[in-house]
Amino acid sequence: MEKKSSNNEMTNRELLNTLKTAIATSKRSLYDDGILLILWGTSFTIGFFLMYYKSIQIVVWWERNIIDTLNILAAIFLIGFTLYYLYFRKPKYRTYTAISTRYVWIGVIIAHNLNVIVTKGFLQEVNFALIHPLQMVLLGFALFVTGGIYRYKILSMSGLIMWIAALICSRFELADQYLIRAIANFVCFVIPGILMYMQSKKPVHV
Repeated sequence: MEKKSSNNEMTNRELLNTLKTAIATSKRSLYDDGILLILWGTSFTIGFFLMYYKSIQIVVWWERNIIDTLNILAAIFLIGFTLYYLYFRKPKYRTYTAISTRYVWIGVIIAHNLNVIVTKGFLQEVNFALIHPLQMVLLGFALFVTGGIYRYKILSMSGLIMWIAALICSRFELADQYLIRAIANFVCFVIPGILMYMQSKKPVHV
């Protein structure tokens, strides 16, 4: 009788450890997504910094062409890598959490572009000094919600920081907005992305 009870206890303990390992592994697979935050955040940071440079300096035609070409190549690479990463590299981790996060960001991207169309319809022109703060509000929302879905407070705090940056951005001219967005993107995307990715590489402890 004692032996049977001991075996049941061991079985329950093993089951609990297995569940803990599965949960920890699933969380690590989500934290792997930090690589996307790093890549997109770095691209945004450099891109907006270059736009700030173009707006405050006299840029000759070949410099402008190089900057524009780099932006196009970066966009192609990032979109291609993101699709590969989500649909080919991690097909086994298409959990409810991952799918929910994708819908959040797809919705934000759509709203991001609709902002341009709607404001142009009202103002008869594209006012980028207005567009940038509105887009930063949407990015802050996506970061805040993603942090909640992943149970990662640093990411939610990044959303709050992006909202604050949007308020600050609304008080400056377009040229200065580029610099503010570059800094905000680095703080809100790159830093949390690095922390998430480092967390994903830690060994699982149960």
